[in-house]
Order: sequence, then structure tokens, then C-alpha cells
Amino acid sequence: MADMHQTRSQKWKVVLIILCLSVTVSVTLSSPLVTFRTNSTQAHSLPPPVPSICPLHTANETITPVKGSTHLMVSAYQDHRERGATRIIAMVNRDRPMSLYCVLCCSGHAPQVAPAAVVMHSVHYGYPYVAADMLCLEEPGCNATHVTLGTSLDIQDSLNQTFLSIQNRERQEEDFPFHLTVCMSSMFGDYNNVQQFVQTMEFYKLLGVRRVVLYLTSCGPDLEKVLQYYAEEGTLEVIGWPINNFLKPSTGWKAQELEGDIHLNGQLTIMNECIYRNMYRSRYVLLADVDQLLVPASHSSLLPLMEDLQEQHPDAAVFLMETHLFPATAGTATQDHSARRRAPGVDLLDYVYRELVLEDAFRSYKMVVNPRLVLQTAMFEVTQSYGDSVRVPSDVCKIMQVKEAQRESWTNEQLILDRRLWEFGDYLVPSVDEVLQKLGIQTSPWERVVL
Repeated sequence: MADMHQTRSQKWKVVLIILCLSVTVSVTLSSPLVTFRTNSTQAHSLPPPVPSICPLHTANETITPVKGSTHLMVSAYQDHRERGATRIIAMVNRDRPMSLYCVLCCSGHAPQVAPAAVVMHSVHYGYPYVAADMLCLEEPGCNATHVTLGTSLDIQDSLNQTFLSIQNRERQEEDFPFHLTVCMSSMFGDYNNVQQFVQTMEFYKLLGVRRVVLYLTSCGPDLEKVLQYYAEEGTLEVIGWPINNFLKPSTGWKAQELEGDIHLNGQLTIMNECIYRNMYRSRYVLLADVDQLLVPASHSSLLPLMEDLQEQHPDAAVFLMETHLFPATAGTATQDHSARRRAPGVDLLDYVYRELVLEDAFRSYKMVVNPRLVLQTAMFEVTQSYGDSVRVPSDVCKIMQVKEAQRESWTNEQLILDRRLWEFGDYLVPSVDEVLQKLGIQTSPWERVVL
């Protein structure tokens, strides 16, 4: 019995030894295969995190040329309404179309290259350069932070180009920092209309506006001091607009009459850029020229005005305010206009006669828009949006603009007396005078004159 028990014990030991050897061999042989499968899975999804080499260069100017082309980039914004695409605001040469590629810097991963969808705006007034959108779609998991445009799929060459920071990466639908932001068109040349600009800024502040955005190419020396004052105050955001370093911008409208590469200093590009810049910063955006003023007729502040309009038109994305001209050659509110000039420029309080809008006349509008519902805008109308456009009656609000009369034959009797701005004079005049005095500009008393 003892021998039999010993024999069985030895057999079990042999079996255990064989099992251990089998397991060891199996693990040893299978280890490389496990490693291969792990690497293969990573290769087909996102690459492992890599050291950040993208971007090498970021833009420090508002306008950036696309290397190897005649096109220009301005800014980049993530558009959460369009499948999360990155939208590059650009100016492109209609006469030299070419294929472009988006180069995207991904967070913690290798950069991606994809064809750019080039969307040229339909309004260009005959000039060769036109406002455009470049749409870039990224692969899932990229979470792009910067983007640039290239003319080939060569990613190494593209990495040496200047990249734009992608803004608006976080979507926001409420609790905006500003209720209404005024986007002014570009200021260029020796523009030195100090009096009117200060009046405009102080009037908007009275109406509850806390942010004005201005695109600056150049201005006169006095106005430069004014811009610096409001920028330091925090009311004005000045965006450099050095377009004349890259193009010959027109100072007017028709290409047949004026030489230039692009309409009116690139104003259409500016308007679209300002909408996207303020998409998640402001509930509403007013698009207007530097020399235009939104004047409410039935409200003393723009906040209740917009609330009432939105309540009346819940599906509206665009509110069109009609422009009314106050002829510069018409009679003024004072007997001696020259004696009342406090600073260089136009004194809006002097102009109380506005032109009658004839039935068959062209009607010009400026717009207050919900930027989150607008895709693309032209000068007088939004061309692509997710909502309705509503024309606001002039007895609710209007755009005031002082300029040369449309008809030389107008007389004061044929014009409409409109002294709505005077109703704000008791606040407006001392506020303007205070600013001008701080800047060292001589002021004189303001007096009401009964007409």
C-alpha cells in the first residue's frame, strides 16, 4: 500500500510540473501578441498624447495672409450651430479661386489637415475681394485650439505658418456680460470728428450701452485721444484694422467709380467679424456706421426697447431700423452754428431737420441682431439667419445721420422738425463737456433755441 501511495504521489507531481510549464510557455508566447493588439487599437483611434508643437506661431495682428495665396484670414470662431465647425472669417480674391486646407491644432494630439469649405459672400459691389467664411470640420476628439489655412496637404510646411486662436469654444445661451453691443464700422483716413463721436458715446451710455467695438485703421490726433480715453474707461474696445498693409481699400461704394481691391475699407468683413466676436458676449448687437446714431422715440433706454420688440416678435433674429438723414446744409438749431462748436466735428444737437422719406426712394436700414441666430450679413440686411427679419417703425426708433442732402432743392419748410435728441440734452451736454474738459478741449455753454 505504501508503494502504491508513493507511486500516485509521484504521478501528481509530474502532472503539476507539466501544467506549470504549459502555463509559462503560453504566457511567454502570448505576451508579444497582447502588446501588438494594444498598439493596433491606439493607431486606429486617436494617437497618444504628444508634446505640444502646434502652433509654432500665433497671429498678433487682426489680418493674416494665407501663405502661397492672395487670400487673407481675420479671425476664427467655433460655430456650435454648424456641427461644431471652425469658421474662419476671411477676405478672398474672387478672381483667383484655389483649393485651401484647414490645419487644426488638436489638444494633446497630432494636428489634423482637412479641406476647407470656402463660402464667398454674395455681396461685393464689384470689387475683386469679398468677405468669405472658411469652414473647417475636425475629427472627433481633436478639440482644436488653433487653426490656419494652407494651400497643400503638406502638414509639415503648414505647421510653420501663422495660426489663429479659435474663439467661442464654449457655447452660451444666457447670462451674457452685455445686453447690447454697438459694432461700429471702420474708422480710416484723418477722421477727426471729435464732437460727434463723444456725443455718440455718451448718448449710448445714457441708453444703457456698456460696450462699443470700433475697427480702427487710422484717425486724427484729437480723436486718437478720445479713443484712448474710452478704451481706458472700459466702454470702448478698439480692434486694429491694418487693411491698407495688404490691400488697396476703396473709400466708397461703386467699383466703377473708385479704384480699390475691396469695398469701403472691408466693412462687410468687419460687420460679420463683429457678430461672431460678440456671439456669446452680448444678447444683441447693433451694426451701424461711426457717424450714425440709434435714437429711440418711445423709450428712454435700449434695454426695454429690445425687450418690447422681442416680445412682440418672438421669432425675430433681426430688427431693421430705418436710416433718416438730417441734411448738413439745412438750418440748424442755433443762429450762429460756428460760435457753438466745442470741438472739431459735427454737433448733433444742432441738426433738428430731417428729410422726408419718399415713397419710391431707396430705404436704408441698420440692424440690431441676435448674433446667435445670424450666419451672414450684408450692409443693409442679414443674408443668412435662423430667424425672421422685422422692420421697426420710425415712431419706435430710427437711425440718425447728418450728411449732405439727397436733394439740393429741400427747404426747411419741406423738412420734418425732429428735436427728439434735445430731450436728452440736460444729461448729454454736461457729460460731453466733462469728457472734452478732461481731454483739454475748450467747451462753451449749450442753449436751447425755440424754432
